[in-house]
Amino acid sequence: MKPTKLTTIKFSSLAFCVAMSSQISAQEYIIKYKSGATTTMAGFASAAGTKGATDQGFSEQGAATILRNALVSEARHVPEFNFSVAKLNLEQISELNNSGAVEYIEVDAKRYLYAESVPYGITMVQAPLVSDAYTSNIKACIIDTGYTLGHPDLPSSGVTGYAFSGHGSWSSDGNGHGTHVAGTIAAIGRNNIGVVGVNPSAKLGLHIVKIFNDAGNWTTASNLVTAIQSCKNAGAKVVNMSLGGSSSTATEQNALASFYQGGMLLVAAAGNAGNSSLSYPASYSSVMSVAAVDSSRNRASYSQYNSQVEIAAPGSSVYSTYKNNSYSTLSGTSMATPHVTGVAALVWSQFPSCTPARIRTALTATAQDRGTAGRDVYYGFGIVRAQNAVSYLQTNGC
Repeated sequence: MKPTKLTTIKFSSLAFCVAMSSQISAQEYIIKYKSGATTTMAGFASAAGTKGATDQGFSEQGAATILRNALVSEARHVPEFNFSVAKLNLEQISELNNSGAVEYIEVDAKRYLYAESVPYGITMVQAPLVSDAYTSNIKACIIDTGYTLGHPDLPSSGVTGYAFSGHGSWSSDGNGHGTHVAGTIAAIGRNNIGVVGVNPSAKLGLHIVKIFNDAGNWTTASNLVTAIQSCKNAGAKVVNMSLGGSSSTATEQNALASFYQGGMLLVAAAGNAGNSSLSYPASYSSVMSVAAVDSSRNRASYSQYNSQVEIAAPGSSVYSTYKNNSYSTLSGTSMATPHVTGVAALVWSQFPSCTPARIRTALTATAQDRGTAGRDVYYGFGIVRAQNAVSYLQTNGC
């Protein structure tokens, strides 16, 4: 069979003008003709040598006449399969159905490209180079604005959560920040949609704490302590805190030190003020403070820099899952933090007997050095790298 030939036929300007007024809300339809209908309509014109029937019994002239009689101004013809495609309104559909020449009319169903993208940050932190087959033995906790449970690109089964009073359900996120963070950690891979996260197999355990309402305005240090306790009670080993504030409290500092010593790895955003100020909880010694870099591995201008910055990760123009089952591109140390959380969970899943301190050492010892040689205030020890951390523990053990 010859390749399908798509041709566009434009009819008279008079018919076009008449039809336009009734096609404002028209959509594309497939018009399947009855066998021989188009050649019959072409009639004597074909016999006279005018362009008419093909060897499959289709006449473009006949099809044009059928459509013109229904005030259809423009169409594409597919002669090999005896149909045309055109935008139709209800009146035109009725006219064609009553013409006696049409077998059926159906909506020309849309088809979409099935593809998922791997955000640059996932590649930068070497996540695709490490299997997440063992992540069912570890759980990460996300303290944020909630989670869009049912998002087609996020895990649904096995996800647990807790919401503070007045904030609605942990399984909804009217803000989008928490869902974006979750996607970087655990967006599902190989499903031909959206994006992939650091842990794409949907095996990683997730516990969600909705500490902010949908406005995402503020919370308190005491609430954060309660939130991490919820993470602990749920069995989480790694805690993501894409949040912070400018002042410390002794209560928060002591509680977070206790959580860390008790077996939890705490990861928090360094802050977005673009200056050397400290942000908390990131600047407590029990917490990994995460700075942000861009796709060129350079420090993001907004990323706070100080002696407590411990590690860096992609934070600028990060594409991830978002509220209302959508996707969005956001920037901030909030976006860098889940890259580190995701990598920590990924590496720890391969070495479950390691302590949080040992996982922390593996991440910092193998980070890609940037800026001044060694640890510096902008990048800490450098950009987190999953495969290098795994190799480090394979060589040096827990």
